[in-house]
Order: sequence, then structure tokens, then C-alpha cells
Amino acid sequence: MFAAQLIRGTGGVLAALVCTTACVGARASVRPVPTGVTVPSSAPCFTVSTLSPADQQVADRVLLEFADREGLYTLGDGIKPISSNVRDLSVRIAPTLDTLALATLDQQRRVAAALTCGEIGAVVQVFTATQRRRDSSEVRSTSMVLYHRGAVRRTIEAHAAFFAMLGVTPSTDPRDVIQAVENAPRSPRWRGYGYLFGYPDDAVDFFVRAGEAGDASGTLVPRDFRRIDTWHKYAESAGAAPTQSSFVFAVPKGAPESEQERRLRAAAAPVYARYVQARRTAIQPDSTGALALFQRWLTAGR
Repeated sequence: MFAAQLIRGTGGVLAALVCTTACVGARASVRPVPTGVTVPSSAPCFTVSTLSPADQQVADRVLLEFADREGLYTLGDGIKPISSNVRDLSVRIAPTLDTLALATLDQQRRVAAALTCGEIGAVVQVFTATQRRRDSSEVRSTSMVLYHRGAVRRTIEAHAAFFAMLGVTPSTDPRDVIQAVENAPRSPRWRGYGYLFGYPDDAVDFFVRAGEAGDASGTLVPRDFRRIDTWHKYAESAGAAPTQSSFVFAVPKGAPESEQERRLRAAAAPVYARYVQARRTAIQPDSTGALALFQRWLTAGR
């Protein structure tokens, strides 16, 4: 669910990716979440006033969708350097062009440009690979991505040798980092997305090894899944109550919780608790209010 949307450019469905190509993770360490100022007093924060009313409504809903899923932990001081799984779009490019989807894509780009607040930014990711549908049409997939500039930089610094092979340095714009990883060969692409999605290093190592082994044998390497709580949850099976959070990564079958996992869980817990409390009063019955909530959150103490 989490990384699947950025990794799905290779084709396949979300459920398959969660079990085979998206359950990865990475970061050398997880910083404690500060409660102080993250945005300079003179900096704008989600200035959507230049957007049309329709685009403003989309911006508000998009931010809520990120916050209800693992994007909360990108907004929460970059526990996850980037997050996706929001507003995925398939644009038919052959044999005819889907102009309605293109108009939606253009709207998403306008919205992404406005979703900037301090370290937070957004971009519409366009995947390199295209997919062929059963009706023989060809589509190109996109997904909205939220990023935390400082966290992306710290991740690059923590894995400098790896990112250097992709031509990425700490000063690289996060949007260019995402594209460098997207266009990397298969295994480095898995690893790069794992690091950017903010999961423990040993989970990334496992996923890359398991993916390579699976490619060679044609079988799925057994694994367990670790989850960090999110407001939005998925059902474990058809007809079941939604209990499965969307912040998830894979580890070897039967593996004990690692120190990095413990640090990740400890850093995430207060962010989730704060969001649950704030959401109760900030988000209205019509699902509006996310922009105001995070304008306050990210500028607290200014």
C-alpha cells in the first residue's frame, strides 16, 4: 500500500506489490519528533488562495488523504521522507489520448505546487514504465507524492554511497531524487524507494535479497509484515472489518523486532496520538479542515 504506488510503474496490482515488490524500508535512524517551530515566521504555509475554489477543495482533500494514511509521518517531521498512495491516476496514451484524465493530471499538478509549507512539498510522480491493458490500450500511471526536504536530505546522507551511484547528493531536489530512483535498475530502484519511504535498513536489505531470489526462483520468499498505525485502515480479507494500517513493511519470516523498528515505532506513536486528537475537532463531517489543521500544526509556536 505505502510504497506500492511509486513502485507500481513496473506493472501489477497493488495487492501483489504489497506482498512482492513494495514491502521495503529504510533509514539509518529515526529522529525524535520535535514539538517546536518547523516553519520560519515569514514563510507561507499551504497558500492555496491563488487556486480556484474547485482546486482548493481538492488540495484540502488531498492533504487529508495523506494525513489519514502514512503521509502523516511525512508531515510529522519527516519520519517518512516521502509518502504516496494518494490520487493514483492512469492516463490512456494509446491508441487514443484520454483528455479527461490529462485535465485531472493538470489539476493535481496545480494542487501539488500549492502544497508547500516549510520542509513539506508535493509533486505528481509520473512512472517511467507504461502498462498494456487487456483491451490493448496503453496507459501511463501517476501518483501524488508528499516529501519532507530535510528528511530526504538526511536519508541521502545516511546512505551516501548508494545514492551517489544514482548521481544523487544531499543537495539534490527531492523531486529529482524520486526520478533518479524511479529510473534506476530493478534492485537499486527497490532499495532507493525503500530508503525514501523511511523503513528500517534491515527491512530494505531483506526485501532486495528476497526480490532477487524471487526473480531467480519464481517463488515468493516467506515474510512477515510490520505495521505502524494510521487512521485509514484496510480489511485483512474480503468482508472483514478494516484493521490493517497502510504504513507497512516486510521482514524475514519469524524475525524479532529490530532496534530500528523500535525507534521507528517510538517516534511514530506521539505523532499518531496528536493527529487523532486534533482530527476529532479539526476535520468536519464533509471531510474538510485538513489545510487549517496542518497550517496550525506546522507553524505552532511561531
